[in-house]
Amino acid sequence: MPVIIIKARQGVLKDKKTKAGLMQKMAQCFAEAVGDEDFAKRATVIIEEVPDENWARGGKQVEQ
Repeated sequence: MPVIIIKARQGVLKDKKTKAGLMQKMAQCFAEAVGDEDFAKRATVIIEEVPDENWARGGKQVEQ
């Protein structure tokens, strides 16, 4: 069973509906990429939200 992990800065994905749509589309994209539609039903998708203080770009801590 595939596991898809999405890492995003905390607060980027605003609400439950947005997260649900992202999870559904990621599972579907994976299934299409491997050529087996059954993977869309079996894929596990996890969203990990990271606080800004734990996220840096170019060696500099990001700001909200």
